[in-house]
Amino acid sequence: MGQLKHRTITGFLLAGTMIGVTGCVGWRAESVTPRELLSDGEVRAVRVVKADNTRVEVWDPTLVGDTIRGHPTERAIARFSIPLNSVQSIETRHTSIGKTFLAVLGIGAGVVAYALIQSLNTY
Repeated sequence: MGQLKHRTITGFLLAGTMIGVTGCVGWRAESVTPRELLSDGEVRAVRVVKADNTRVEVWDPTLVGDTIRGHPTERAIARFSIPLNSVQSIETRHTSIGKTFLAVLGIGAGVVAYALIQSLNTY
């Protein structure tokens, strides 16, 4: 039982660390214009909601004239552009502490349940 308890604790800590480092990320609509948001160059990623309600992620966005330029994924080399006049709204990525806590709690409960079921299988 001691080794099982050790594995349970190790699994919970590993899962908690993995989620805690990355966190649960969500998108939040911004109340400022895309021009105001992107003027300082501090934003890592945005999600543009276009006039037809499609959503497009833009990584490392920059504002060049009346166009948002960036990459389609975090590691992409290719660049693409979206004209400002086709942007309905803009969203930014934020880590949700509450969602992250619930995810860690849920994984921890799953690990504990697994350990309890495994302890019933010992002869």
